Amino acid sequence: MGQIPKKWVQYTVEDTINVPIEIYWDLSFKLNLEELGSVGNYKDLPKIVKTTPVNGNFSQVGHSRRVHFNNGKTLLESIIECQKPSSFAYELTEVGIDLKKVAKRARGHFRNYPLPDGRTRVVWTYGFDQKNFIFKWLIKRYIKSTHRFWMKDTLAEMKRQIEEMYKTQQK
Repeated sequence: MGQIPKKWVQYTVEDTINVPIEIYWDLSFKLNLEELGSVGNYKDLPKIVKTTPVNGNFSQVGHSRRVHFNNGKTLLESIIECQKPSSFAYELTEVGIDLKKVAKRARGHFRNYPLPDGRTRVVWTYGFDQKNFIFKWLIKRYIKSTHRFWMKDTLAEMKRQIEEMYKTQQK
């Protein structure tokens, strides 16, 4: 369900989190999107200022929340796959930011893999359902100039926060 169709424009980042997969999964739901999504300043990407629940507490398939940006725009983020501890996917619709000009919707898909040494490999793919071929080129340009840096920084901040929470639990 959470797989991103091959025809969509995609970008993937990955990293190793120094936390066992089951604990990583639980801690990942304690992360604050407002902090994660606003790590740096990026051209063409507004900062997330808050989220508000729409359906549920954003912990299982069918739950959704509205994401609010510092430019007053919003989008709807809905969980479309949640298979503990290996896979989590969400879809962005009702997009109010500039992305709506070139893409119908977007998806993020986290795949988590347990490593033999007790750490977790996280692979995060983002996909954009472009409206047409010209927009596909524009989205690729946007990924190259902005989105890939946001994804790398966001994943690094997720790693930092989760490892810090894990260390705090160990004390």
